[in-house]
Amino acid sequence: MLDICILGTPRFEHEGRPVAADTRKASALLAYLAVEGPARRDTLAALLWPESADSQARATLRRTLSALRTAMGSDSVETDREQIRLTKHVRTDLAVFRDAISETRRHDHGEADVCHECIPHLKGAVDAYRGDFMAGFSLRDSPEFDDWTRTTAEGLRLEVGRAYERLAAAYAADGDFRSAIEAVTSWLELDPLREPAYRQLMLLYAWSGDGAGATAAYRQCVATLDEELGVDPLEETTELYEAILDNDLPPSPGLRRRVLARPAEKPALPLGLIDRQAELETLFEALGAGLRGRVIRIVGEAWLGKTRLTEELKTEAAKLAVPIVSARGYRAESQLPHGVVAQLLASLVTSDDWAAAKAGVPDWALSEAGAVYPELANPRLQARDDAFGEVRLYDALFKILTSISPVIIVDDAQWADHTSLAFLTFLAHRISTVETLLVITHRPDEDRTLRSLIEATPAPDHLAMVLEPITSAQISGRTHDAETLIHRTGGIPALVAEALEAESTVTVTPSVRRFMEVRLVDLNDLTHQILTAAAVLNGTCDFDLLREVSGRNEEEVVDSVETLVARRILNETVDGGLEFAIDSLETLVYEAANFVRRRLLHRRAAIALQNRPRAMTDAGLATAVAQHLRDGGQDSEAADWYVKAGDLSRRVFAAAEAVASYRAALALGHSDVSHLHQAIGEALLFLGRFNEAHAEFEKAAAHGSGADRAAAEHMIGEANRRLGRLDSALSQFEIAEMGHPNPTALYCDWALALLRSGDRKAAREKADRAVVAAEKGDEATRSRALAILGTVSSHRAESRKALEEALELAGNDPVSRMAALNALGYSYAQTANDDMAMSCVQEALTIASTIGDRHRQAALYNHLADLHHRSGRVSDAESSLTEAVKLFAEVEPGSWEPEVWLLTRW
Repeated sequence: MLDICILGTPRFEHEGRPVAADTRKASALLAYLAVEGPARRDTLAALLWPESADSQARATLRRTLSALRTAMGSDSVETDREQIRLTKHVRTDLAVFRDAISETRRHDHGEADVCHECIPHLKGAVDAYRGDFMAGFSLRDSPEFDDWTRTTAEGLRLEVGRAYERLAAAYAADGDFRSAIEAVTSWLELDPLREPAYRQLMLLYAWSGDGAGATAAYRQCVATLDEELGVDPLEETTELYEAILDNDLPPSPGLRRRVLARPAEKPALPLGLIDRQAELETLFEALGAGLRGRVIRIVGEAWLGKTRLTEELKTEAAKLAVPIVSARGYRAESQLPHGVVAQLLASLVTSDDWAAAKAGVPDWALSEAGAVYPELANPRLQARDDAFGEVRLYDALFKILTSISPVIIVDDAQWADHTSLAFLTFLAHRISTVETLLVITHRPDEDRTLRSLIEATPAPDHLAMVLEPITSAQISGRTHDAETLIHRTGGIPALVAEALEAESTVTVTPSVRRFMEVRLVDLNDLTHQILTAAAVLNGTCDFDLLREVSGRNEEEVVDSVETLVARRILNETVDGGLEFAIDSLETLVYEAANFVRRRLLHRRAAIALQNRPRAMTDAGLATAVAQHLRDGGQDSEAADWYVKAGDLSRRVFAAAEAVASYRAALALGHSDVSHLHQAIGEALLFLGRFNEAHAEFEKAAAHGSGADRAAAEHMIGEANRRLGRLDSALSQFEIAEMGHPNPTALYCDWALALLRSGDRKAAREKADRAVVAAEKGDEATRSRALAILGTVSSHRAESRKALEEALELAGNDPVSRMAALNALGYSYAQTANDDMAMSCVQEALTIASTIGDRHRQAALYNHLADLHHRSGRVSDAESSLTEAVKLFAEVEPGSWEPEVWLLTRW
């Protein structure tokens, strides 16, 4: 009997005695036959002797076979004129490994599941793996063989990693956490970059009561990913760590099952909703109630049926001929400005009702919406290119999306981008004025993210339906052992449905991950490749992109997509795109692909997206290009695209997305460090995060020189002014004066700081300087200078004239117009013209709310409260003051005297 050991350093034994394979080529030949099985002579000759002529290579192969028979026995190798194969008298450690894994498939459970009887087989499998395939072995003159060795070794590492994962799950199900931890530790020694292994290790330590061990596992994960890849852990890893700290863990596995040694039945896919009848009736009632403006939120954890309820609502609406538009938030697209809004517009434009409804939509609205969805642009009109366009944009979107009185559905709103959430808040606030039903689904831990939207519509126009896991009482009449079924499924409706449909001898998969793996069973290699490409595209997938990224032809992609849609792995979206039916399934497919292939696909995706017409002007596309370049290992190019994405995001008021993009560029080593810190600080200042902005401006000053440093010193002073640190602000303004690239902006902020400190004379001197410096500037610059002059002037007629001129010059620039309106409102109030004052402040408040300038909102609500109070409207004053306090708390928690809070004039 010939024993071939190729897992680890290769060695060969004949009847228990070590033997030499004569040459390295002979060892390579045995290894190839052991893995691949019978092989053609010409294949082996070309693989092992690529530099020799065909006849010479085949002659060398014959001599090598003769030597092998002599050393290892004539019964070890069989040959004929075409093929060479190992005989049944040969054993390999690889066969031992795979036979042990195969034994676990004979048990009464799915291939991805485990049981107590799996343990000895899995333990035998991992024990057979003594090291990487053909460790330390190579053929210098055959790069093709070395490539084959590396590929085979990588595949086997993934197989043994999966065996360790299943072994740990089996030990944990038996309550043997120590052995489970040892299995996962061995897995990490094999593959230290495997993030799911760290999550499993953290859970095992937590379940065993070793909180310190769970923390150490997380720290090891963070350090390893940072050192080896320069990346942070995935969000789900961090969320798990925080859950462990909060002692908010999923229940530990507790499988206790009787095993029948027979082939497992293929689990049926779950069908239908389980006990969501009350929620369905509520939704259907809303459809039949004339669709008077209403917001319905469906709140629940993943897999509790939120999306399925909206699908049922769509089906019912179709029966009643009620138009629907829908969109979905994606985690990967949470930084793409107006991403969800663009989906809603695509859903509307592709509907059967749009042709008739379009006639009633004003041309100006179509042109404005064209900035978000170009297909709506009217070629005869062009949207005005100014910052104040955001105000008109929201009105345009509102008119268009409610033009056919639709049902508007936004699924997974917790991952919607900030700009889309701002519009949805705008829509919710006006929902009672139109016959539109707005349905939002989100996870319960995202209430804070959606707070503005939630509060925009008070009861009774706002209904929240909170979904909970299915209880045993709800299914007690459908099964004889409801308690056990709920324990095994966690009450997840899809898994409960699967259990109820299966025969009593089939065990329900106990976790969402294993259930998802069942969906991937029997997919062929081509379909797996297409699915991997879809996972890499993550939320931006359409047919053309999928074809370009996968590298497959059109017919192959069509066939694979049809299979994946039929299996409910992918869904087709209304705008012709493709999305995963389950987010976690997307993660599973992505992580299953090897690192090299993921990089290749990301690079293809970046090239494909760069060739899209709007890549240079659309913040969402630019961000997607940057992300793919980063994940494709092209850090320098990715950094440049992140800067471009940040600049484009700021143009459409997406400040939070801009911050994320700029920081990503810094993390990738972009050379313009000072500029990026300055841009981050300005975006944070817009968001009202003054202390964070201050820190960024400090970094900008540290890295900058000349005019750049002067601009950074100015902004340090401005952050201090907003925080009420007036002495520090004045000192910084003095430092910034020398070589400042924009003296108008400096003198304006300087004048306000002096006014706040009580030195009106000095404030007037700086305001005059601002006006002089602004003479050669644009209208927005002159408007700002005149608004400051009007604010600091002690002469009422001069002040009013300057402010009116400032308002006229402001035009549609939102910041300039807002400042002029606020100052003019204060001026009217000083002359007891409360109606005009109120009109100015309310218009300014609309602008601040629309563009998301929260600290200006706080100031304007405070100003409005003063006006209401002086007019005797106590209730309105209290309401406005409450809003101001709420916004102030969000702007800079813990900072008690920001400039914007103390001043009515700014």
